[in-house]
Amino acid sequence: MRTIGITTLLMATIILTGCTEQESALDLKVRPILFDGYHYEPDQQSMQLDETEQIAVHTICDDTGAIFLPNSTFVYDGTYRSFSRFSSDVASPLTSMTVFHDDEATYAYCQTDASQYMKQIDPERFSIARRETAAEPIRPRSLSRSDEVHQAVKSNLEDDLFFEVMPFTSPFVTLHSPLFASLALEVKTQDSSTTSFHPFDPNMKTMTLSLYLVKMDGVVQPLLIQSSENNMAYGSLDSVPDGGIPTLSTVYPLPDELQFGNMYPLWELTYDVNGETVKQTVSLSYEPPVMMTQSEVDAATTEEVEEATIGYFHKTSLSGKTELHHLDAIQTTTADGETLKQMLQRAERVNRNGEAAAYPLFTLAEGVKSQTFDVTLHERSKKTDVYVTTKGNHYKLSSEDSATWLSLAPY
Repeated sequence: MRTIGITTLLMATIILTGCTEQESALDLKVRPILFDGYHYEPDQQSMQLDETEQIAVHTICDDTGAIFLPNSTFVYDGTYRSFSRFSSDVASPLTSMTVFHDDEATYAYCQTDASQYMKQIDPERFSIARRETAAEPIRPRSLSRSDEVHQAVKSNLEDDLFFEVMPFTSPFVTLHSPLFASLALEVKTQDSSTTSFHPFDPNMKTMTLSLYLVKMDGVVQPLLIQSSENNMAYGSLDSVPDGGIPTLSTVYPLPDELQFGNMYPLWELTYDVNGETVKQTVSLSYEPPVMMTQSEVDAATTEEVEEATIGYFHKTSLSGKTELHHLDAIQTTTADGETLKQMLQRAERVNRNGEAAAYPLFTLAEGVKSQTFDVTLHERSKKTDVYVTTKGNHYKLSSEDSATWLSLAPY
């Protein structure tokens, strides 16, 4: 009898322990309802990330495991970007994951606000469309421009009604980067120099640089145009004071393969400034992607500001393209969000709920993790009880916490 009693007691303890682990109402997990994202592949339109992809991007890049990239040639598979659709106060930095492979393994280059690193990944964790194409080195290259690119740029410029453009003689440069890098463009005269940086995403495949003259309000300036398969951007070069109309004096050829960190001149412009010849050189260089070691990632993560906890009281369920705005959602401060989180942790499991509140839904967000609750109230003679429901289970806040919740909620 004593043996049976001890066994029964142990079983009861195990059962009670198992229940206790599931009693907390709080269960913050990576849920994509507060985020949006896109998937890019060569020669395809960008595609919106589905829920599985959203979760995979964050969970894969959360689990660091930084490695050194092997000296190999690679095939680019795709880029996945996830970002917050709502308040910038939510600590949900842009997370970008570029996936590529060689003959041996599949890799990801993860970029967040705090770190950038390479890692080897298990393709079974993610439905990656593995492309079968020629592997290429990570180094960028220059290519011969095609007539199609030239005509596309010319057509786009002719459709622009804001200014008049005049081309130089064939100043086209087409660049190819099989993976990722940062393109630096330097504009330099005898006494000044400016440099601008432009990310070169692998899904762009190529970038074509072309130089035109633009006439605006009677002033003629050189116009640098960057065009890819998906878009075109342009901006005037820094002008030379009283320089008049520049002429293209030199076009420098680029080598087929470019080295990271080297500066390559493209064009030299000549101005007549008060009877003196002033030269302006446009050059480019490629900066390699930042590759952090595991210790550097750990240090950056430690130094990173703790993720803010934000609460949303809202009327509309979050799904698909739902947009929160001031008409049907109220956002808390980070301090109040943390207070509400602690209340949810203390809430006790019960078998009933109350009546729907004016804002019947509450979402707690912490970085890329979130959880949504149904909120109900039960009014009594001297106080109001607050209930939250998640996964079909009801939880009741204490009298003190109910009063605090009601002071923070828009009821």
